[in-house]
Amino acid sequence: MRVLRDWLLTAERVAVHLPTRTAVVADLHLGYAEARCRRGEAVPSESVTELLQPLLRVQQQHNAHRLIIAGDLLEDVDCHEALSEFLGWLNGSDMELIALVPGNHDLGLETIPKAKSHLRLHPDGVNVDDWQIVHGEGSMPEAPVVHGHDHPCLRWSPKSRANRPRSSRGRFAPDLIDRPCYLSGPGRLILPAFSKEAAGVNVLSLRRWRGLHCHAIAGDQVHNLGEVSSLRRRLTEAYAF
Repeated sequence: MRVLRDWLLTAERVAVHLPTRTAVVADLHLGYAEARCRRGEAVPSESVTELLQPLLRVQQQHNAHRLIIAGDLLEDVDCHEALSEFLGWLNGSDMELIALVPGNHDLGLETIPKAKSHLRLHPDGVNVDDWQIVHGEGSMPEAPVVHGHDHPCLRWSPKSRANRPRSSRGRFAPDLIDRPCYLSGPGRLILPAFSKEAAGVNVLSLRRWRGLHCHAIAGDQVHNLGEVSSLRRRLTEAYAF
């Protein structure tokens, strides 16, 4: 789905700046399982190569060989194994890392020599044409901006079923909406978390997002659901029976 003239929103949770063929992704949180195992939790893990397969699909399908990471590459900076795997993946891929804008989970990354020398850290953000790519924590620049950090998603249930179980085997589950999404508006694009483990913030819960458009991901499609301000009402009408 193309928005804001120059941006392609993909179902892989990666936005592509079409004029420059630059893939922009946020909130990868690599090392999620590594961090939790370190804290004594039993969490199944996937390799970085497996986790980044969607990014490679975008690169191949849309000829996007440039990469910008808009923060939170790692779950935390003690995820040394994940960092090493990512650098190895990057070295063996056809993608060129243009910049990593460190996020709040990346604090201290600049003190790790191999990260500092290979990740092209840009703490203040980086420009792509007229757009500034930042992580999204703290104050925003005035220029047209792309950011992550918020992990937007759409969660909604018909009012009469709001307290029903969410079991995928239950008869009411198909009517439950729980989707990652992009948000767009004049001069602003908010990216979903690339990590499927990252908890999302419901777009219906924050008033500051009411004027933005919601683009929800479902399977291999991105759907424009219109302005957030009227989305709850339209969903209620669509599910009325």
